[in-house]
Amino acid sequence: MQPSIHSRIPALDGVRGLATLTVLVSHFLFQDIYGQEWWWGVVQSGWMGVDLFFVLSGFLITGILVQKKGKPHYFRSFYWRRLLRIFPLYYLAILFSAFAILVIDQQPHRLHDGYNSLLYYVLFIPNIAMALGNEWAWQTNWVGLAHLWSLAVEEQYYLIWPLVVYLLPRKWLVPLCLGILFSGPFLRAQTDLVFGEHSLASYMLPYCRMDGLAAGSLLALLRLSGKLSFTNWQRELIRDLGFGAGMVVFYTLIAIDTTWRDFFIAVLFFALVYLSMSPTGWVKRFCELPFLMHIGKYSYGMYIFHQMFRVLFENLLKIPLLETGLPTALVQVVYILLTVGISYGLARLSWHFIESRFLAMKDRY
Repeated sequence: MQPSIHSRIPALDGVRGLATLTVLVSHFLFQDIYGQEWWWGVVQSGWMGVDLFFVLSGFLITGILVQKKGKPHYFRSFYWRRLLRIFPLYYLAILFSAFAILVIDQQPHRLHDGYNSLLYYVLFIPNIAMALGNEWAWQTNWVGLAHLWSLAVEEQYYLIWPLVVYLLPRKWLVPLCLGILFSGPFLRAQTDLVFGEHSLASYMLPYCRMDGLAAGSLLALLRLSGKLSFTNWQRELIRDLGFGAGMVVFYTLIAIDTTWRDFFIAVLFFALVYLSMSPTGWVKRFCELPFLMHIGKYSYGMYIFHQMFRVLFENLLKIPLLETGLPTALVQVVYILLTVGISYGLARLSWHFIESRFLAMKDRY
């Protein structure tokens, strides 16, 4: 019998922690100093942690939906739990931005400033706004929200996927996930034809970012069906598949930028999540490190806060540290430690005073 995906899998907390740390570190690297170096694309590749979040979300959400299908309150239970998990901190970030615009900057026109309008965030569509404007959104020098585009992609997935799982027989879901996964490169290529080469649209529009979500959903479906277990040959096959995908991703980071890159990233993280759940192996042991699992617990808050206050971090930490005359590499390390530490501290406070209070209401309805 396959274990329930609805039950907690400790290693997946470690996967979530790994995704969080890679994203944070990549965002706190000194692009203005190192961005032109040949090795920059590889060192800064922690941005792929967002794709790891997508694979993990696809796996967990699909597992929950398939196991809840046919039971009472299928939709209400799912959306109530997602609302309590995502909305409180998300809308707090928007309120912080509105406060900065109105009280600190005193420029209320920015509340509805074209594609930078906060309304897009309220409606969970900032990714679409940035895609149409083909530039990163900006509201205030004090609070940044552009990174919330990835949460918008997940919310758009949550809006559609429960209905798809509910309406379609399970046997149709596997070929559907495969079709979505393999269609990604072609959809991005066609989108770039409309918006321009390497456009933000092909990076942010929901149909262009379904690779990871589809890969995670596929993993959940295969595992629940019993077709994918942890027998030696399957584990070795997926390990080799992940290694091969990782080599392709590494090559694209230093040599070319291709619409197929996100496809191979999704395959790589499909293998990583699978191996993290294997009964044995170094991937599982690594993902069950207490430090990573601890970070995973506070990952949502850390992701929200780290970019919200990025400008403040640069003005209060980065610039003064660079002016000390210390070696740039040392300043970089200190800056990462400080900014990640502050993001962690804010996430701890958020968890204690906000998130845990709302999550305690999950079983109320």
